[in-house]
Amino acid sequence: MLSNRRWTRRLAVLAMLLGFCLVAPLSAGAQEITFWVMPNAPDSTHVPWLDAKVREFYEETGIRVNYEIVGWDTAWSRISTAIITGEGVDVFQVGTTWNPQLAATGGLSKLNIDEFGGAGAFMAANLESTTYKGEYYGVPWFAETRVLYYNKDMFAAAGVEPPQTYEELVEVGKKLIATHGQGRAIAIAGTNAWDLIHNWAIILWAFGGDLVDTSAKRAIFNGPEGVAAMEYYVDLVRLGLASRATAEYNQDQADAAFINGNVAMAFMGPWNIADIEIENPSLNYGVVLPPAGPAGRAAFSGGSNLAILRQSPNQEAAKKWIAFLLRDENLVDYTKNLTRMLPATLTAYNDPYYEQGVWQVFREALSFATAYPPLATWGSIENAIVGEFRNVLSAYVDGTLEQRGGVKYFLDRAAEQVTRALQDER
Repeated sequence: MLSNRRWTRRLAVLAMLLGFCLVAPLSAGAQEITFWVMPNAPDSTHVPWLDAKVREFYEETGIRVNYEIVGWDTAWSRISTAIITGEGVDVFQVGTTWNPQLAATGGLSKLNIDEFGGAGAFMAANLESTTYKGEYYGVPWFAETRVLYYNKDMFAAAGVEPPQTYEELVEVGKKLIATHGQGRAIAIAGTNAWDLIHNWAIILWAFGGDLVDTSAKRAIFNGPEGVAAMEYYVDLVRLGLASRATAEYNQDQADAAFINGNVAMAFMGPWNIADIEIENPSLNYGVVLPPAGPAGRAAFSGGSNLAILRQSPNQEAAKKWIAFLLRDENLVDYTKNLTRMLPATLTAYNDPYYEQGVWQVFREALSFATAYPPLATWGSIENAIVGEFRNVLSAYVDGTLEQRGGVKYFLDRAAEQVTRALQDER
């Protein structure tokens, strides 16, 4: 029979073991997170990069990251489901326009941006996209903007230089079509482009207009500046600078027209550099900042942020993973060698790579780029604008634009829808 002392010792050991069994799974759970990321690069390069970074992060922190590459076509529904159930993921990628809409549901963690370097560490427009009602619900990861690509050989043949203003773009365009033929000056996105608004917004801002008023209570893009900006877009087809067919293009078709060497100009993003290298490496092209309008230059700021599920039990581990991805060496490698996007952090631009060639232009454009307003109702707003924008182009193609009241008629209709949507803003 055991002595009381030995029995007490064994009970203590047993209690310690039982306690370890109860606590260990909780600790292990806190050291494992799930990360959803979009297909930002081909799997052939993306998967090995993610595998290497997951290993590196585990060796450094002891935290295992289980990642899944989620397609953009299913990402919104899967994130929405995770927000409802509180399960399935800890940290995930969101598009900049998604971030405020998801934050408005209450499903994202409110973050202290100082834990990630502070507000001054990021491109201003990208940082704004992580906000909702003055609070942060994401961290900027990588960015994109669009600049004017031009075909150097076609420009040389026409004896013209890249335009610095929207007025010059028309003048240059007329000389280009005089040399190369109608419709070959520029390719633009049309009715089949899901991101049609991105192409018009930069003209709207450059012309001095905006989408909504400063209090986000009503639409204002149907004012004189917005009408002039929309007329300008239609004029690109009306004047023969863009082919009539482009009025129905999607963005990929517009990009392909330039990449194939069929047109002299196109507004495109940094990812298109990789397309050129693969599809037409001999293309002799350059890039310049978006032209200036009456109110100056303007550019669109897009990209992706990283957000944390509010109900995730692994908040601190998720924050560490975000901070790891934002390290200069990781972010520069990811944007430079995989995604061909741009870093959203300022210190990443200390890398000499971003002082070279086309990247200087993209960096400068991003520095003055504008993000869409961080609104819960943005999805409805965008759908309304894009829908009526498509109607403008369709009406032009079928010859009914002017008899239906011109572009003002359609912008007014869009503005009515947007103002109604803004009434639902929480």
